[in-house]
Amino acid sequence: RCISRMDHHCPWMNNCVGAGNLKHFLLFLIYTWTCSVFCLTLLAWNYFFCADDGCIFQIVLLQLVRIMSILSIGTFLFTSSMLMNVIYGILTGVGTIDRLKKKANNTLNESDEEPIPLTNVFGIGPKWTWCLPIDPVFHDYDVVMGYSTPQRLLREQMRDTSHNVKGGGSPSIVGSTVTRDSYGMPV
Repeated sequence: RCISRMDHHCPWMNNCVGAGNLKHFLLFLIYTWTCSVFCLTLLAWNYFFCADDGCIFQIVLLQLVRIMSILSIGTFLFTSSMLMNVIYGILTGVGTIDRLKKKANNTLNESDEEPIPLTNVFGIGPKWTWCLPIDPVFHDYDVVMGYSTPQRLLREQMRDTSHNVKGGGSPSIVGSTVTRDSYGMPV
């Protein structure tokens, strides 16, 4: 696996879904599900509850409404299935690929994985940010990803060294600048 906590490869996102983008995938499904429900409601309201004389559909418009209804129903069913799959994975801690492998080997009941905490999906930001498509900030990036980067290990080593310096001050490194990514990790 090249993706931390890989769940599956998504052809719609053209990317693997894992620890780093599970929030974005889940929001993508929720947004798509919401749009399909809205579309179905709008079509049903205009098609079935139109009692006005001006609501006579021409044959072309009638066919378009039927096609859109079929597409919306298909999208609704597919995204409902995917949402249930992702929520099951979060609640059980078993990703899609792992679940399928365990099911094939009849070892699904022997799973010892823990549920994924919601803060490992949505981050530690305020709960109102959970529904926004922004990158989550994690309390401990290494725990969420399941690995440590050499830059983080070096930073922790430098921090530990600075605590051991007499006087509690941090050692100064003259002329050095550290570029950091959006998670505060040195690059």
